[in-house]
Amino acid sequence: MKFAYFPGCKIPFELEEYGRSFEAIMEKLSVQLINLPFNCCGYPSRSKSLEISVLSSIRNLALAEKQGLDLITPCKCCFGQFKHAIYWWNNHKSLRIKINNILKTEGLCWSGKTKVIHLLSFLYHDLGLDALKPFITRPFSNEKIVVQYGCHALRPFSITGFDDPFAPKIFEALVNITGFKTIEWSKSTECCGNPIYETNRKLSLKILDSKLKAASDSGAAYIINACTHCQIQYNVMDMEQELKKIHIIPILFSQVLGMAMGLTKKELGINNTRVFDFYYN
Repeated sequence: MKFAYFPGCKIPFELEEYGRSFEAIMEKLSVQLINLPFNCCGYPSRSKSLEISVLSSIRNLALAEKQGLDLITPCKCCFGQFKHAIYWWNNHKSLRIKINNILKTEGLCWSGKTKVIHLLSFLYHDLGLDALKPFITRPFSNEKIVVQYGCHALRPFSITGFDDPFAPKIFEALVNITGFKTIEWSKSTECCGNPIYETNRKLSLKILDSKLKAASDSGAAYIINACTHCQIQYNVMDMEQELKKIHIIPILFSQVLGMAMGLTKKELGINNTRVFDFYYN
């Protein structure tokens, strides 16, 4: 299996451990990742220029198509942006024509056939739970955990088609096969607050505080996610004294899955010893 690998802008610079662990589990699953000269997915410009936003996404899809590859990403923000761009490209002819003309200047074109796949949908739909289970050689011991879905993949379902936005199930199913026991909580599908962190830090931290307290009150020891922006937001806990008092530990799904597959801390980019030392000892 082979995909064009789109890490997005945040992972290489702010969340390197997500990229390392994603690449490690893909290698373990014999999935070849091809790096291409991608640009930004276009999400940051969506509110300022729809045309630039869609062009940014479609150019990346055209690069993947030129290599005959579908595109995979561990970033839910990028995944959602690609899905939005595809929607606009499919449903607005004048925009599609303009973008196609711009792409021609680089010798590129996009036919609309490139699939965009997130890590979770790949594992659940393309690989499948039955094929993934044999790779679980060192499962966890039924520790309680809650999942954070991330907004950009779930909504709007008519565009992303990721999972039921009201009763999602993909993430829980994948986490459960690692040995963790997912439990229900009230805010699994709510925003983490990261999109407004730069513009309204006070509100962003209020949202984060509410989520962390709800996760802790559920009885879980961990909150797990597979979203770049969510993990960056949860990492804020280490900088905010009030948040440090909340007894819940945020962890990355890619690292958890990699550990259950027998990969090492070095392979998975694990540096936070307070989280995983109990498992490796």
